[in-house]
Amino acid sequence: MNRTHETWDHLLALLGEMRSVFHEFMVLLRDEKRILLGMDRKEIADVTEKKEQALDAMCRYEQQVVAVLHQLAGSDHQGRFGAWLQKARQPQASSAKTILQELGVLSRLIQAQGKKNEARLLRTQHVVREAIHLIYTGLGAGPVYQGSGSLQYASVSGSVHLRG
Repeated sequence: MNRTHETWDHLLALLGEMRSVFHEFMVLLRDEKRILLGMDRKEIADVTEKKEQALDAMCRYEQQVVAVLHQLAGSDHQGRFGAWLQKARQPQASSAKTILQELGVLSRLIQAQGKKNEARLLRTQHVVREAIHLIYTGLGAGPVYQGSGSLQYASVSGSVHLRG
């Protein structure tokens, strides 16, 4: 009986830590939004690294939670832990259900914010691509006015190297 109580406590601790990581990831996505609007490359790289670390932690916690749930519910309920948890009568089950519901809400918020940030990135990528195209065609496809009244055609090499 004591072992089961410890396992439930371990599950609740893992879920609490998992919730913290999800909150941290949501904050990172909001920071990313702000940074994307300002287009600061260093900050974007920093937040991307932090997001990767948070995603790794999220995956680790998910695996640990599944392992503990498997230990509590047994192999008969594998893949159906939500239904098992709804029927569980232990006092910790209610807390676990609440945290899992919060994680579900956070997951949906994370997905929504991630899609918004992705749209911003795609828009920025499109603008940069169009600017490069405009520069390339402006330099290579037509005459350039020289200020002296004459037009001169600039030569453009076959490859353009851009460094950011």
